[in-house]
Amino acid sequence: MKFNIFNKSILTGFVLSLAFSLSAQDNWTVPANESGKVCPTPFSSTMKMDGKDIFNKNCKSCHGDIGKNNFVPLTPEPGDPASEKFSKNSDGDLFFKITNGKGAMPKFKDQLSESERWAVISYIRSFHKDYTPAEGGNETALEAASFTGKDLKLFVNKDQVNLEITTEVQGNVDGEMVPANGVRVGFFIKRNFGLLPVCEPVTTDDKGIAKAKFPNDLPGDSLGNYNIIIKLIDDDMFGKVEYSETLAWGKSFVYDNPLNHRAMWGNRGNAPIWLLLAYFGMLLSAFVVIGYVMLQLKKLKSLGKK
Repeated sequence: MKFNIFNKSILTGFVLSLAFSLSAQDNWTVPANESGKVCPTPFSSTMKMDGKDIFNKNCKSCHGDIGKNNFVPLTPEPGDPASEKFSKNSDGDLFFKITNGKGAMPKFKDQLSESERWAVISYIRSFHKDYTPAEGGNETALEAASFTGKDLKLFVNKDQVNLEITTEVQGNVDGEMVPANGVRVGFFIKRNFGLLPVCEPVTTDDKGIAKAKFPNDLPGDSLGNYNIIIKLIDDDMFGKVEYSETLAWGKSFVYDNPLNHRAMWGNRGNAPIWLLLAYFGMLLSAFVVIGYVMLQLKKLKSLGKK
């Protein structure tokens, strides 16, 4: 009886301790000197896009896609960074929490540099419509560099001589199509295993232009053709927008299937003659041995009857 009461006491204490821990994590207090911290540089379009990549690699597994409320159901909940609960945090609050972590929230101080942590915050802030920089801080922290229109379209111009593609991105703003600046464009070649990037994503300039030069030694089909894919990288913000076309800019390449040759890894029709002879010879020898053993057993049985 004493043993059961003792166990129940330990279990009760553990549950209360866990509940207190979770409650404390949910009510996360940030020191005043840390809460007032601001980013030393403006939140630019490039910084925001870098922050998106860092978020997807390090934070998305728990917080899910920002704005879609599909975070992992943990206790306490990681929450959606686009929520009002997140937006009420100061830049310093977010930086402190990302840096130090708590409970299920990892500590990123040793995993992400200071600039990378601020980049994540710049990406999160792009989902907070009423966000304004802290008073006395960096008033230009929301540098207007990225496009905020909709219905984006790609206009592609090809330079056959220099193997260069110029893409102009336009979008709808108040019913008028205008250049889309600060938009990342990806240039790819379609392969059997997926999309092969030709270069790093290119961010459009103030005229909505992004350029990419294609190497002159990329393998194509037997005629040197390959299929290019040009698309917007940030499809979660602008939707799926892409352009595809077959170009004869590659080197002629004929795939040599090893199954067309006599090799040990070939199929039965292409296997080497010596390998087939060896295989069937061993198989025949095995049957001969089995037959001989059976014959000897039969003789022994006959001798036993006599």
